[in-house]
Amino acid sequence: MQFDTIIRNGDLIDGTGAPRRSADIAIRDGEIVAIGDLRDARAVTDIDATGLAVAPGFIDTHTHDDFLVFQSPEMLPKVTQGVTTIIAGNCGISLFPLVT
Repeated sequence: MQFDTIIRNGDLIDGTGAPRRSADIAIRDGEIVAIGDLRDARAVTDIDATGLAVAPGFIDTHTHDDFLVFQSPEMLPKVTQGVTTIIAGNCGISLFPLVT
């Protein structure tokens, strides 16, 4: 079976509360399609995650990033830390509605 990407030998932290475990993760068309021992599987891109933690995206539940999305649409300060979801405006202030 051909995959787009396989992340190999990472310490998988799956977010369920289960202990971390060593596993390979296969991705096809932007979705995780297999997890486990994939040593015989092939992919276009192989990433060696030996010694690294592999986890689902993190949620930042208290941010003041309302304007950051305009300054840095790629949200690099967040995604480079593994944050894939932010919650903004939860303390009663926000740029919404922004009138430009």
